[in-house]
Formats: sequence, C-alpha cells, structure tokens
Amino acid sequence: MTSRTVQLQTALLTCLAFCSSAEAGEPPAIDRLNPPGGQRGTSFEVKIVGKAGDGDLKVISEADSIALVLGEKRDTATITIAPTARAGIHWLRFANPGGATELKPFVVGLIPEAAEVEPNDKIANAQQAALPSVTVNGVLEKSRDVDTYAVQLTKGQTLVATLLANQILGSPMDAVLQVSNARGTVVAQNNDDTDLDPRLVFTAPSDGTWFVRAFAFSSAPNSTIQFAGAADYVYRLTLSTGPMVEHTSPVVKFAEDAETSLSLHGWNLAATATTLAKEVKTLEEGLALPLAIDTSDVPVVLEAQLSPEKLLTLPVAVSGLISPEGTDTYLLNAVNGQQLSLSVRARIYGSQLDPVLAIQDKDGKQLKEADDINGENADAELQFAIPADGQYRITVNDRYQHVSERFFYVLRCEETRASFEATLKNTAFTVPADKPLEIPVTIERKNGFVEPIDFRVEGLPEGVTAECPRSEKDGDSSTAVTIKLSGVAKQTFQGTIKIVAESADSKLLRLGSLTTADRKPISALWLTAIAPEAPAPPAEPAAAEATTPEVPKP
Repeated sequence: MTSRTVQLQTALLTCLAFCSSAEAGEPPAIDRLNPPGGQRGTSFEVKIVGKAGDGDLKVISEADSIALVLGEKRDTATITIAPTARAGIHWLRFANPGGATELKPFVVGLIPEAAEVEPNDKIANAQQAALPSVTVNGVLEKSRDVDTYAVQLTKGQTLVATLLANQILGSPMDAVLQVSNARGTVVAQNNDDTDLDPRLVFTAPSDGTWFVRAFAFSSAPNSTIQFAGAADYVYRLTLSTGPMVEHTSPVVKFAEDAETSLSLHGWNLAATATTLAKEVKTLEEGLALPLAIDTSDVPVVLEAQLSPEKLLTLPVAVSGLISPEGTDTYLLNAVNGQQLSLSVRARIYGSQLDPVLAIQDKDGKQLKEADDINGENADAELQFAIPADGQYRITVNDRYQHVSERFFYVLRCEETRASFEATLKNTAFTVPADKPLEIPVTIERKNGFVEPIDFRVEGLPEGVTAECPRSEKDGDSSTAVTIKLSGVAKQTFQGTIKIVAESADSKLLRLGSLTTADRKPISALWLTAIAPEAPAPPAEPAAAEATTPEVPKP
C-alpha cells in the first residue's frame, strides 16, 4: 500500500468521524404554513413557507393530533387534523434528521374554512362567504390590497367578524374591518379590538347583501398612510351569525374545583350557562370560535358573590365587571407590615377595560396607584406594604372612565411571596460536534427573592453532559446564566429535555420556559444530538501483482 493510499484512507476516516452534521443534512427552516390553520377532522394541502431541509420531515404536535405528509417537491404538504384535536391555538414544531424549528402557530377550528380568492378588492368582485359560519384564510399580499367578502343577512341578524393576524400569527399588520352596503357606504368599522386585531359586531338594519372589507397598515410605525400588504400579511377572518362567546363569568376557574359553573357572554347565544369539568379547559360545543378558559391557583369568586361591602379574604381572584358608576371598590382588613401583591388582568382576556388599580386608606386617601405594567401590557399590578393595622380600599376603574358589558376583569389579591422565574429565548437546540452548545437563561427575581439558584438538565442523551453555573443572589449571575451542553451522543438523539431551576434554601422549583403569544409556558425543549457515523472498516491491502519469473537464457 502506497503512502498516498494511507493518507487518503486516514482523511476519509477523519471525515466520517467528525462530519456527522453534514451527513444529517440541512435542518428545516420553516417560517409558517399557509393556510395557518384548518377545521378539525379534515385534510388539506398547505404551502410551506421556508425550507423543509433534507430527509424525512415530521411535525410534533399536541397529542399527535396533527399529521403531515410532505409533498414531492418539498414545498407543500398535506395536513390532517384529527377529529379529536383540541380546538384553538396549537404550537407546532417541524423536525428532520438535521434538527428542528422553533414553535410555529397553527389554529384548529370548529367551522368550515375557505381560501381567499383574488381578485376581491371591490364590491363588484367581492368573494361570497357562506354563512352561518366560515373562516377565510387570506393574505393582504401587496400594498393597497383590500379583501372584500359578501354576506347575506336578514333584518335584525347579527354578524360577528373576527380577524386573527398580528396577535397570534405574528403578521406585521394593524388590520381594519369595515361593513358597507352595496353603495359602498361604511356602516360599521373596527380596529384594535384585541390589541392590533379587529373584531366587528354588526346587526343588519334590513335584508340584503352586506360587504365586509379587510385592509391593514404596517404594525411598525412609519410615515406612510397608505394601505400596506406583503406576503406575510396572513390572516384568518371568521364571519359568523352563529353562537360566539367572548368571555365567561367567572373569567377564570379555580384549578382545584371538580367543576365550574360558567355564565356565557357574547353574541347569538342560545344558551347562556354551562358547566366545565376540571380537566376541560376550552369551550367548544356549538360555537363558531373556541374559547380557552384559564385556571387560577387561588380561589375564584364572582364579584356578585361577595358581601355587600365587598370584603375580601386572601388569597382570592375576583371575577368582576366595571359598575355603571365607573369604579369598583373592595375592602380589605390588613395589619402593619403585611406585604400585598395586587393585580388586574383584563386585556389579556380580550376585555375592553384599560385598568387602573389603586389602594386607599379607609377614608379614601390614595396610597398607591398602578396603570400599565409596561409599554406592551396595559394591565395593572402593584406591591404594597401595609403601614398600619386597619381597613383598606382597593379600587378598579377604566383609564378613560368607560363602562360596558365588555369591561370585565380578574382582580387578584394575595400576600407577597418571594419567587423567581427562569426564561428562555429558544426552545429548539442542536449540539454542535466541535464546540459546546450555549443556552442563555434569564432569571427574574420577584419580590425580593435573594436565594442562590442551582440548575440541572434532565433528559440528556448518553455522551452529552451539562455545565450548569449557579445563579448567585447578587452580581451578574443573579439575573442571567449560560448553560453549556457538550460531548458526543452515543446514538443520534432527537427528543425533549428540561432545564430545572431549584432555589438553594427553600427548594422552590421552576422550569426554564418560553411563553407563547397565547400565554402558554413551553418547558419541553427539543434537542438534536447527532452521533458520529461509525468509521468504515479499513480497506484490505491490495494484492501483490503476479509476476512471471524470468527464465535464464541458455
């Protein structure tokens, strides 16, 4: 064997040992599916926006309720939603042998769906929408784009038009909905009903054809005032004259109750009450849109169930509605030095209330007030140390002194508990072959939490180890640490891991998580660790050439 042959074999073995990521191929880089949702119990084709990567592509979904079959050209797929799938927002992950994507929103609906068909920018070419209920998947695909839908209504019939785009789907648009008559006169309009997404409620004054128009501006402020559009201005528009629940009373349910009686508030409702079992977290039956019901870890009480003076017993979550007078007042008996945490949640539940929360002494002197939590959260919260024994007043009102049946809220009152949260910016990771994987973790210490915090990673494959620094009570590590994963997996691994944070003294446990746009903490993190391909067996030495012995001349 020549020295050159040995060098080539050595190079080949080195490549096989260290180039495993290349063997696995490109990971998926999928931005979204179009349409971004569908009716449960159906199969339909979607366009893959982005790249499917190399190898088999699979979708990871809740309870395996959504399946995917990749198309031949790898830019489309067939989605099948199980009849038993939970209605509402799902967060999908796409994976192939090379890695996985971050979570992508996908909506499972209850009613028939349709695709937008262009042109539909004018009343003359408006797309017909089949009532009583339909969800249209559309795109405002270019500047100045307007999508128009025609609906048939009888006098007194109420149409609810709900557009989902910016809030969950992440479309960079601030949409507007209008209803016009056949002459083009606008008779109803809405924008920003739920953050930047509109909802419009229209009761027809006469029989006839009415036209729903959707258009948008950029969600990022700019100097232009023209209608905006682009390939990512994706929306789901639900048009319905059927039952629609906006909220319930109580707004949330106590996690420990075996069942919860709920009053229903919305439009076109045949029934105004229902009972929800402990394990059920979504209203679905007979509705045009599902409604997720949050749970509370403290007892829940209706405002109307309190004593006439509305005296509170801590801890409590009060489900309330702003009174016609414009301010709701609650009483609380407290002692000197008692630390209180108060909050009002309204906007996150779709309420029109922009809450202002305050605490006063028994004579009405204001001691502390809170408005928006931050520039992106219009709800309110405050912490307060009681200065003396006595009775105190807690007030809730709208910032603009508005009132209506849509100004509902949850007031939470409890003694302050020191705690912490560990948050992540990503949920999908791949361990490189040549260097450690770094996972930054942000630590939010709440209400004076000063204990050191230790971390560990659960579920790692054999051959991969974690270096987990301690978060000390002060210094840089008190607010952020970086976990490092290194090593080589004995076998290729694709699955979930968890980052566990535990306080040193009180042993308080938290999972490292990312919170989705619909307020769901995701703590199951997806890890890809590719094992090196086994080296090829050494080549057999080349057989020596047969030679013919030279015959001596006579």
